Amino acid sequence: MTILVNGEPGAAVEAGDRGLQFGDGVFETVRMRAGRPVLWKRHWSRLCRGLELLGIPTPSERACLEELSRVSTDVPSMAKLIVTRGPGPRGYAVPAHPLPTRIVMGGAPLDIPDAPAILRVGVCSTRAARSPVPGCKHLNRLENVLARREWSGDWDEGLMLDAAGRVRCATQSNVFVLEQGMLLTPALNAHGVPGTRRGWLLDHAAAFGLTVREASLTLPRVRRADAVFLTSARLGLRRAALPGQDPASGCSAPGSEPLDCIREIGEHMNALD
Repeated sequence: MTILVNGEPGAAVEAGDRGLQFGDGVFETVRMRAGRPVLWKRHWSRLCRGLELLGIPTPSERACLEELSRVSTDVPSMAKLIVTRGPGPRGYAVPAHPLPTRIVMGGAPLDIPDAPAILRVGVCSTRAARSPVPGCKHLNRLENVLARREWSGDWDEGLMLDAAGRVRCATQSNVFVLEQGMLLTPALNAHGVPGTRRGWLLDHAAAFGLTVREASLTLPRVRRADAVFLTSARLGLRRAALPGQDPASGCSAPGSEPLDCIREIGEHMNALD
């Protein structure tokens, strides 16, 4: 794995870096193709919004793109961009003139080993808490870490509910359900992170003849849905099912018009550059 710290290979992050001390920073996980990050403008826009919310200076977009290209491979892969507030003294007070740290990490070729055609999804007991910085993909991801620890051996993902029992997201992806020919997804105005693929799907589904909107999704409603889907930079758009759901029933069966539309959207999404 190639790692660049402020553009330098082999450099180390200071022990006093606020990203390490407090999770004081943001990150993006991007799919790389031919040395270029897929859906970059959406990733960059979310990164900038997060930095603005935290009051951290924004790095050079050109430098970030150049470094992502340096860590990429000739085949599709994943890469990670991290921006922290940089080094600082002990204590929560932020430095008056922060010097942000920029970390870019390359990844192995994109591969989802032994992935089933339909992902197996469980339900995590760890709840998705209300965020004071909604939509910010900050470095404090302990909820997701705890939820990820709950996965049993046959899970491919785990749903996360809020305190009221509504489905908000999965541990590392966004959630959609197909209901009466319409694609629904939880609102994320106070919980979770709106993913780049989720945003793309909300913007482009109508062009494929599919209606998509935000809705309140209880767990029973998700279980009754005709189909469940997950989206992320790594997965693209993938079909999923909870224990006991029958993927071959109703309008979720192969050959149904809504499912064919979603399949076409998934193929288009996975070919994006």
